[in-house]
Amino acid sequence: MRRFTAFLAVLTALIIGSVLLLAPGAQADTGPSTTRVVTADRAAQGERVVVTLSATCPAGATIKVVVTVTAANDNRIAQGARQKKVDCAGTAQPIELRVEHNPIGAIFIVGAATATTVRTVCDDSGCDTISFDETIRIS
Repeated sequence: MRRFTAFLAVLTALIIGSVLLLAPGAQADTGPSTTRVVTADRAAQGERVVVTLSATCPAGATIKVVVTVTAANDNRIAQGARQKKVDCAGTAQPIELRVEHNPIGAIFIVGAATATTVRTVCDDSGCDTISFDETIRIS
């Protein structure tokens, strides 16, 4: 009987914990937001990559994007990051970031790369942060 009671107590705790995790609570009402890399153009002989994102977020909110581009250059790594904050228009809007390479790493070359985009959308009720990795092509 003791084992059964302990089992019920653990099961109840797990169910309550799951319900609390699924409840929306005090999260921001920022609605659906998206970002994706549209272009990644090599510039300044590989010293930087000009990244154009398409971002969608609810009108009246603000979005801060942090983009990190990582690419292989022979046996070295080229990497750089840049951030930008803009007001949301409620429709898809372009955001351009000039990602400078880390001076102790390699320069960017044309080819495959990985872009990690962390977007933080904030409104009067709070903020939501989402990270997204995608494979891109530096041209």
